[in-house]
Amino acid sequence: MSWQIYIQYDEDSLIMHSNAGLLRRARKALNGVELLQQNSDQLLFHVEECEVQLPIKGITQAQCNCPAQGCCKHILTSILWLQENVSHVSTMDSSQERSSDHAPKNSAESTTQQHSSSDAIKIEQNTKSTKEKLLNFDPNKIQKQAGKANIRLAYEFIQHWLAQPKQCQIDIQANKISFQTDLSPNPVLLYPATGFEGILSEIHDKQKIAGHLACVAYFFLQYAPEKWQWSIELDQQQNNPSQQLALDDREFIEELKTMCQNFIQQGLSHLAKENVMSLHILNMQARAQNFPRLGSLLRTLHGTMRQFLEEDIQVDEQQLFNQLAHLYAYLTALSEIESLNPELQADALAKLRGVIKRDYQNETIAHLIPLGCEWWTTDSGAHGLTVCFWDVSEQQLKEVTQARANHLDRTFDMHSAALTGIWGSSLSFLLQHQLEMTHAKSSSECQLSASTETRFLQKGAFNQLSISDLDQMNIGVSQWQTLQAMLVPYSSLEQLKSRYVLLRHRSINAPELNELEQYFEYRVTDQENIALKLVIPIEPEYRVRIKHLTHLIQNEKILATLVRIETTQQQLQFIPCSVILQSAKGLKIFSLDYDHPIQKKSSLAELITGRIEKLLEQKKQWQKQKQLSALDLLIVETQALLEFYANTGRSQFDRDDQVKLNELAQQFADLGLSFIRNTLQMGSAPDDLATQLLKWRHVLLQLQRLNQRIALEGQVTS
Repeated sequence: MSWQIYIQYDEDSLIMHSNAGLLRRARKALNGVELLQQNSDQLLFHVEECEVQLPIKGITQAQCNCPAQGCCKHILTSILWLQENVSHVSTMDSSQERSSDHAPKNSAESTTQQHSSSDAIKIEQNTKSTKEKLLNFDPNKIQKQAGKANIRLAYEFIQHWLAQPKQCQIDIQANKISFQTDLSPNPVLLYPATGFEGILSEIHDKQKIAGHLACVAYFFLQYAPEKWQWSIELDQQQNNPSQQLALDDREFIEELKTMCQNFIQQGLSHLAKENVMSLHILNMQARAQNFPRLGSLLRTLHGTMRQFLEEDIQVDEQQLFNQLAHLYAYLTALSEIESLNPELQADALAKLRGVIKRDYQNETIAHLIPLGCEWWTTDSGAHGLTVCFWDVSEQQLKEVTQARANHLDRTFDMHSAALTGIWGSSLSFLLQHQLEMTHAKSSSECQLSASTETRFLQKGAFNQLSISDLDQMNIGVSQWQTLQAMLVPYSSLEQLKSRYVLLRHRSINAPELNELEQYFEYRVTDQENIALKLVIPIEPEYRVRIKHLTHLIQNEKILATLVRIETTQQQLQFIPCSVILQSAKGLKIFSLDYDHPIQKKSSLAELITGRIEKLLEQKKQWQKQKQLSALDLLIVETQALLEFYANTGRSQFDRDDQVKLNELAQQFADLGLSFIRNTLQMGSAPDDLATQLLKWRHVLLQLQRLNQRIALEGQVTS
């Protein structure tokens, strides 16, 4: 029976394809339904002066001649009437026309027809199970319908599900298969009788086909993997990326720029959960179209917005505004790349695309020297172990990280990470030996893979090195004046290549407590007697570092310190992670997170920490007062004005605020920044306010970044 699929639709299915309110209104119109015609391929109804066609392919192909778009009330009313009046539809003569005069339900003929119809449905259902029906789909035909772009995106969805099986749960029922995925709040419903085109879901329209294809392919891979073969070479585009943007790439970029504008237009204080969820899908689409750097930006934005919706106190609208402004600037750079000289386009596009981290390149590294490590956690709950090495031949620091996202692996913690270490060797072994990598896998210029497939050979113990060896191999930075040149940005889209740097200092002083900023300060001096300030925040997770570093300063000779670079609005901060000591047995790496010195007595920092803990709660309640320059104050005031409009979603400036913005613009000019003034006075330009807010925010953020400084003290002048 060609129309039996309509009997199988339950209330959830109908709501998913329309909405609950429309379904309620459809139930009230059941008395106005008339079955006009029954053919082999469709049923024709008359509902409230409208004609409805229900074809054999299911509700997704149903049509009505009313002005409404998509699934209307009349289509739903026809389906509800059909479900309640099965016996009124004859399946014996598909060409017979039916009138609106309904046969009595209690007649013997109706009863016979009803039993016959019900029995036929049961027979067909029992002939083949729902699982078997789906596995009878033709993979090649489905993929041909979907198209190459959707196949690539579906492949990304599946790779994500294979890595995290909980993100796609399959429920096989009597007449349908349900897929609860991370692509939409409600499940994807597949009725085998309707084929691939009849799948119902709430996935965004532009990714719906890819999402449906992913569900079908994932089902095949779970229950009959030998039947599923991808119809295109999925790695070809990633291994040989195009040196130009394709049409679908440009369309995707413009779609994302519009999305950024929409977030501002709606107001960052009024984020919708559905819009935030779509970022997760767009992240995988970016990777499918070979834009891993874009995927990383979308993934970060999605995580921040999700934390904001969960009312995480660590996230506010200011962070969302900053990330959206940076994303919009990145997308603008991509969209304008074709305006560059053809000789520069390929190189610029390669940098903007980024590198797909799972596609590592095998290489040999002749000499790696360990520098230290750090156990870290993020506000989102992600945590991991990063170990730093010095590549002698490349003359640069390289990182390798073993990490997990929040709640994905409860067996992975600080201690288990140290035992398993990197490349199958414990952390203790790695920090004590020089290595030669024979099957190294690098994902970028400064990143190494933690893959267990990596092989290495010992080149000797770390304690065999001397201070002169460190000099000859140019390990670390020994002059603080060079740090500014290393860390200054050359582009508004440029990122730090490495989060870590090894500082080789002449001396390191005992800590000083900065009660205002609530961190300990350690001053290190270079050979020119210039001092650089290292800081360790007064936070529970840093308590051990404070204790250990203070003890080492008092009792050991520290030659170098591995620090992590933290960027703030006004300055760069350097947080110690590990140190290199001069011991009786030679040089030694001491991890401030993992190693434990012999404690002879309580250190100054340990005594002070107890008092400072009482201030931790106050830290969340009072705003730190900083000494800001005139430029810093002007930037903060301007950003506060822009944030108000970004958070509320207002479409235009109030007259008083427009005057205020012009005054602020003139103050920038008074400080010698005419470019900022000209930028902020573009309020009368044709661009809408949301676009202007994103541009202005990015410009001010880059001004702050250029104004970041490293606090150097005690410079000797001639």
